[in-house]
Amino acid sequence: MGIALGIYIVMISVTGSAIVFRRELNIWLVPRTVPSTAGTRLTGDELLAAARRAYPDDEVKTVREPRRPERPVSVTIERDGRINERLFDPYAGVDMGHAYPPTLRFVEWLVDLHDNLLAGSTGRFVNGVAGILLTVLFMTGAIIWWPGRRRWRQSMTTGPPEKSRRFAWRLHSTLGFWSFALLFVWAITAVYFAFPEPVEAAIDYFDSDLTDVIRPGEPVLLALIQLHFGRFGGLWVRSLWALLGLLPAVLFVTGFVLWWSRVVRRRWLAAAERQASVA
Repeated sequence: MGIALGIYIVMISVTGSAIVFRRELNIWLVPRTVPSTAGTRLTGDELLAAARRAYPDDEVKTVREPRRPERPVSVTIERDGRINERLFDPYAGVDMGHAYPPTLRFVEWLVDLHDNLLAGSTGRFVNGVAGILLTVLFMTGAIIWWPGRRRWRQSMTTGPPEKSRRFAWRLHSTLGFWSFALLFVWAITAVYFAFPEPVEAAIDYFDSDLTDVIRPGEPVLLALIQLHFGRFGGLWVRSLWALLGLLPAVLFVTGFVLWWSRVVRRRWLAAAERQASVA
């Protein structure tokens, strides 16, 4: 199952880590305020004329003025049939950059790939099925990990690094042990995102009063969702989540190395021995 899901695991792992800073990138890349509110704020026809001067090679389609004086103006322009939205300083009369920069477009593309596999509701359904398979994979991995009562402490560390299948197994085993809880949360919440109806129905079933605000089990569900996205703490939590998000990919690589040496390489060696004996 791990080999079959390998490419999917790597894709979900890498894209999940890449979109951890989605909200921060939006804040960092899109100006929310003008550099200075000193002077006269242009409005109406004066603002439209200033926008046309700032974009002489484009056709100014719309100018949207915000209510707050410190906010930039949104200007929609068109050139060669392509629509572009820019931010405009109504005090200085200068362009402030993209309202929706290419970097954010790429991040949103990654979000769609991570959430829906670029296939809408069908991709979301496939993600839910894959989440179920990953849950089974993690559970069976936990069972396989158990080395016995005498050696379980040794399986919690990798030991000194070395170029061997034994070290690959210990690395795979150690990473799997320490990351099991988080990986399990990621897997089951992925199932919930794809199939929320059964969970919501179960919560309603145990709710004696459907008209109240508090629902049984909902705080646990919300906590699991926060854990999935790393939506708690500060920037250091997001940085840690971006790093931890690569663990499934690392586990796949180490698992693939183990599978290759244990299965494929042994078959090749056995075939080579048979050919040598025949010769």
